[in-house]
Formats: sequence, structure tokens, C-alpha cells
Amino acid sequence: MTVPLAIDARSLARHYGEGNRRVDALKNATFEIARGEVVAILGPSGSGKTTLLTVLGLINPPDAGSLRIDGHEVLREGARVTNLALFRRRYLGFVFQRSNLIPFLNALENVQLSLELDDVPPREARGRAREILTSLGLAERLDYVPAILSGGEQQRVAIARALVNAPAVVLADEPTAALDSERGRQIMEIFRRAARERGAAILFVTHDHRTLDLVDRVIEMEDGALTVRAGGST
Repeated sequence: MTVPLAIDARSLARHYGEGNRRVDALKNATFEIARGEVVAILGPSGSGKTTLLTVLGLINPPDAGSLRIDGHEVLREGARVTNLALFRRRYLGFVFQRSNLIPFLNALENVQLSLELDDVPPREARGRAREILTSLGLAERLDYVPAILSGGEQQRVAIARALVNAPAVVLADEPTAALDSERGRQIMEIFRRAARERGAAILFVTHDHRTLDLVDRVIEMEDGALTVRAGGST
């Protein structure tokens, strides 16, 4: 059975500046990522990793190319889907280096709010938030505000918030950079499990090569160009 594509990118390009100051941050990026895959983006600083992530996240429009997310055409020749905020909430999840949790809301409320913004009734939103946080080992931390959670716990809450809407794609920018190696690996194992069990495509930028055995494929970037190779997972 063919696995549905979460990302289908064709000839995406993005540049900054003009003339002598022109930088081609993304060059003719063409690749596919299926639901359930975990893909790492590697490359030196300035290679275009963040540009690629923001283009895929519908934050930074490309100059050329087309993009389909979960079968929906969202970018073609500069035209974009009309309601970007709604599309992002329903099809995309985001995790960053810092958890970016709302400091005055507890763990449960941080995740619940994500659902309520998508018009899920409060009782249902609370139940779904509780369920996903419990599945990530946070059943005893639901009423903790971010300041009294450890760094790893905060990041797990952020992952729960990204996954609770059952997105087709989760985009993560250095999600383990602020964690030690043990907690960083735990986070990557959570991503891998989420991909397998929830059918999300996980695409993350990293400089940490120690967890590449957990990914299905690697996108290597240099000077805006992409090379895709197999990962170390089995």
C-alpha cells in the first residue's frame, strides 16, 4: 500500500537581496516526505536550513516552485492558500529550540489552548490535551506552570502542543539543542514514536549527529542546495 505524502516539494527557490548582495538561500528544492517518516536537516550555519523550514511552514514564501502538504496545494508560482493561519493550525505543528510555552498557563492549559483556538469545545479540548500529555509521561505534571518544569518536560509539553491537532507535518528547529544528550535522545524517541503511531511526518533541523540512528532520511544542505540520503534507522 502506498503511504500518503505529507510533503511534496517541487523546485522551491528563495533568495535574499539583489545584485552583489544576492544570496540564494534555497535552490531548486525538490523532495517528498511520506507520513510516518522522520527526516533530519543537516548543514553548516547559513546553508539554508531555516529558510527551508520557514518555506515549508508557510511563513516565508518562496520565489518559485510548488508545495503540496497532505495532498493540498498550498504554494504554486507565488500563489498561496488563502487562510494561512487556519491551514497551519490544522495541518502543521511547530517545535522550537525553546519551548515557547505561555508562562502563566499550566501544562494542560498550554496544550488545551491550541485546540480551543481551532474551535474545539473546551471539555473535548481538555480531554484530548490530558490524553496526549499522559502519553508523553506528564500525567503528574498537568497543573505545573513552565517555570517549575524541567527543560525536558517543557519540551515534551511543546511537542504535545504540536501533535494534539493531529497535523500531517511537524517542523522542529533544533528541538534538542538546549538539552543534555540523554534528554535530547528521549525527545527524538518521542518524535519517532509520534511519526509511527500518529502518522505525522517529522522534519527537524539539528546539529546533533548522535540521534541520526533514529531518523529515516537525512537532508544535507550547503549553499541552499539539498542532497537527500538514507538515515540510520532500521
